[in-house]
Amino acid sequence: QLSTSQPSPERVPSPEEQEWAGPEALCPGWLEDEAPDGEVPGDSGDPVDCATHAYERLQSALCQEGLPPTLDCSTEPRTGFGPLDMTICILGSPTPFLPVLLEGGTRCPGAMVLCLPPTWASRVPSEASPGAWSLLLSRGVSFKVGGHSALETFVPPRRANYVTGTFAPGDPEGGWVGGLARGLDCPTGG
Repeated sequence: QLSTSQPSPERVPSPEEQEWAGPEALCPGWLEDEAPDGEVPGDSGDPVDCATHAYERLQSALCQEGLPPTLDCSTEPRTGFGPLDMTICILGSPTPFLPVLLEGGTRCPGAMVLCLPPTWASRVPSEASPGAWSLLLSRGVSFKVGGHSALETFVPPRRANYVTGTFAPGDPEGGWVGGLARGLDCPTGG
């Protein structure tokens, strides 16, 4: 039976009336590295700035989801990847692919690798498909169970078995993502 009690005299403010605390409330300190003039890092076109800005976006997204920050394991290179090891590479922005990265990290720990700037990957002629290219990752953010992620260096570079990314026209990263993904010897989708 439904209750016929009177609604509470306290009125809940609408979303438009509520004051938004901003991202600083979700993840304190995330703005500490902002440039003094307010310029957004990564706008310069410099690959280092691009990587830094994308990495900061990843950390912000992880924080907003209540997940641990990415561990920097890049000083201890990961080795031993062979042609049978699965590597699913996502090129570009982490934000649209975060659910895929997290689920992939749960189902295939370490197989999901996020490549943030073009300098972390290289194209080499394919040994298996003449006229095609293989994508090799020298660095990436890998995802594991529980939303854990790690920035890793791969020695020798790790071969991508599947590639996707932010191919959207007009996306600032779309150009380099499309360039790396063109003519690969592995399945590619966007």
